[in-house]
Amino acid sequence: MSGRIPEEVIDRVREHHDIVDVVGRTVQLKKSGRNFFGLCPFHSEKSPSFSVSPEKQIFHCFGCGLGGNVFRFIMESEQMTFIEALRHLAEEAGIEVPTPDSREDSAEERHRLHLLQAMDLAGRLYHHLLTETDHGKEAREYLRERGILPETMAQFQIGYAPDSYHFLHPFMKRRGFSEEVLAEVGLISERERRGKPSYFDRFRGRIMFPIQDSQGRVIAFGARILGDGRPKYLNSPETTLFHKSHFLYNLHRARKGIRTKEQAVLFEGYMDVIAAWQAGLTTGVATLGTALTDSQARVIRRNTEEVVICYDSDSAGFSATVRGMDVLKQAECIVKVAQLPDGMDPDDYIRVRGADAFQSEVIAQAVPFTAFKLESLKKEFNLRDTDDRMSYLNQAVNIVAELPHAIERDHYLRRLSEEFRVSLDALKQEQRVVASKKRRESMGDKGQGKWHNGYQESKHMVGQDRKALAFETAERRLLLLMIHHADIAEQVREKVGAEFNVEAHAAIAAYLYAYYAEGYTADPARFIHYVKDDRLVQEISALMMSESHDDQVSNGEIADYIRHIRNYPLHRKIEQKQEQVKQAERSGNIAEAVQLGIELMKLREKVQRETE
Repeated sequence: MSGRIPEEVIDRVREHHDIVDVVGRTVQLKKSGRNFFGLCPFHSEKSPSFSVSPEKQIFHCFGCGLGGNVFRFIMESEQMTFIEALRHLAEEAGIEVPTPDSREDSAEERHRLHLLQAMDLAGRLYHHLLTETDHGKEAREYLRERGILPETMAQFQIGYAPDSYHFLHPFMKRRGFSEEVLAEVGLISERERRGKPSYFDRFRGRIMFPIQDSQGRVIAFGARILGDGRPKYLNSPETTLFHKSHFLYNLHRARKGIRTKEQAVLFEGYMDVIAAWQAGLTTGVATLGTALTDSQARVIRRNTEEVVICYDSDSAGFSATVRGMDVLKQAECIVKVAQLPDGMDPDDYIRVRGADAFQSEVIAQAVPFTAFKLESLKKEFNLRDTDDRMSYLNQAVNIVAELPHAIERDHYLRRLSEEFRVSLDALKQEQRVVASKKRRESMGDKGQGKWHNGYQESKHMVGQDRKALAFETAERRLLLLMIHHADIAEQVREKVGAEFNVEAHAAIAAYLYAYYAEGYTADPARFIHYVKDDRLVQEISALMMSESHDDQVSNGEIADYIRHIRNYPLHRKIEQKQEQVKQAERSGNIAEAVQLGIELMKLREKVQRETE
């Protein structure tokens, strides 16, 4: 809970936004009963397990377990901190958020801000060196030869790092940034020299491409060497600010165009994105020196369904295209491939043939995923040879069998039938055999792993793969009532306290007692904001989505739930005592068996009294 920004401001921002509207900007939702469902934007899935409750103003994914209120959704989807998500939503709502005294910021927030300030200053220095000094003269000429205009250099804040081991380091240190901070953000590197640490600039003699987060803040750099040398590109390392598998180059600029045109163009490199942007294509993004990751594909899917891959036409570009197609298909994207002439990359094509030709002849002529795969597969066979032709057809049918919709499968099988003069019925029969085999293999893979929540399993934890015991169900239903009714929470506090039998349930109850003690009223979305343990937030959102809530609960039902909870430890003791009696009888220790029997009888009497 923030002590720096007033809670009433946070509540106003949260209450202004309907979570269904906010989530609906990036997830296609369909109403089912009281809730809305869609494909989870945070993990790959084919069946909707992502649920949004307009009544409770929360979301929860039953697949990956992530859940929370509108702030949590923005934090996860836009990679923001809570304060950043609050300000983002407040700006949309026209609500002013007071700027807290920086002395009140947490040490973590102050440190993160300091890291961002270091990256911002480094970016501005590199850009100044490129555009305004003799240090950047050669780099400026190189970029102009590549067709990059000065205004584009300014828009993308392209810079230059001089070919010196000690240029950036002393400059930044004079402005209050320590070696520890500079090393943490990957601007300098460390080595041992005469038994002492020695620091030097990480980027030297390179054109610098700032990499920004969703809010346009510099978090890393991609650096291209000027002239010969290896590696050609050097990226910032993984840092507190930068996880390269999660970010895409230029997404913060391209997001508006992507959502407007409902299409993203995925390029291989920074220069391709910049050249395409300068040519008028404002939907381009690129990976950050690595193959496309599942996380990056999900980021794209949150912004659009259709993706055009426009990689280089060489063999490495072809391999990357095939890998990228599969990753995007797993994220439920509609994938097309823009094909370039041999030996050309997008940047080359734009410079040689112009912006209009690139738009009309490359992007607009992108072919569907399956058509590209089938055409690419042909290059591996001599189609004049009968055996090769049959091998191609067998592999082509395997590709078609993977398509989810019957109309697509029929379309491509008809094309194969016409092109190779093969019976359509034979191809369909072969496709059915392949599909049947895949289904059997898929069924064999099921049950290999089971999902569990973030807490360590113990005898007191609720299993995800068995029917809940009576006391577990009682605890869940009681917690749900406590979330919606402060008076019930107080009743439970007096009679049960912290004696919940499931570890996570006891923790949630403790949060509820504290929440109401601070004067808050019953409000599920506010309570989720109050809880700062991410694992418990997931437990709470799952609880509220999976358990039905009835305001007309009777005092008798509440008393019954409490009785189940309080009696469970006694039932466990009875079971243990019964086993001890049996062991004593088997060993012939009659005196001990009698004594244990008396203790067992007393426990049963105690349970009976609790029940009455």
